[in-house]
Amino acid sequence: MCRHLAYVGPPLAIGELLFDAPHALCNQGCAPREMVVAKDNPNGWGVAWWDPGAAEPHHYRTTARMWEDDGFRSGEQPATTILGAVRKASPNTTLESVNNAPFVAASRLGALAFSLNGHVFHASCAARVRAAIPPEVSIVGNTDSEAVFAIIRAAIASGSNAAAAVAAAHHVIAPNHEVYVNLLLATRDEIVATAWQHTLYVRHLDDATTVSSEALDSSPGWVRVPDASLLVANRDRVTTTPLQGLQ
Repeated sequence: MCRHLAYVGPPLAIGELLFDAPHALCNQGCAPREMVVAKDNPNGWGVAWWDPGAAEPHHYRTTARMWEDDGFRSGEQPATTILGAVRKASPNTTLESVNNAPFVAASRLGALAFSLNGHVFHASCAARVRAAIPPEVSIVGNTDSEAVFAIIRAAIASGSNAAAAVAAAHHVIAPNHEVYVNLLLATRDEIVATAWQHTLYVRHLDDATTVSSEALDSSPGWVRVPDASLLVANRDRVTTTPLQGLQ
């Protein structure tokens, strides 16, 4: 369910990742190569991006199929951080733009953008996730993605850094072998992601890092993130840590 990507580095035209690369997000939406639970992602898409030097991101979401959408006009805009996602809706969620990633919110770390690739309202973990949603964090839609984002935001508000907050949310979910779930969070300067039974790739070149559900091209720079890993990246470095045991 879903494909997503994030970038941090020197200014890059948004459309290069969304539409122009050989296996850009749009291609991953309509013809994914490594998605295990569906054949495509027809339920809309979205993107958040930071202009060079900006503190707040732009935000675009729609229920239109990404490969049919003619409403996005910012492909040529340069951005230093990008988070994009194309949606295959989780069961029992409605097809509204408010339910599409990325979700964006303010935090004490600055603006956050978030996407979920997977399904955490699975019978094995839904009760835990719902019980962990803090009452003080507002939720607009009815998706599991927004529920997990609420848990991450609450952890950050309580003092966690971005990596610790994402790891904490993963441990609330506590996914088993039946649950496929990758989390992806971006601040203006950092990407945090998890890999749990869904593919995730990273490419770090000079002063830029790209993370994506599937490699955007055939260049040798792409490395698959090990399963059950937490990835933390900025424009200078990438680190991966086993998820098991992180609290």
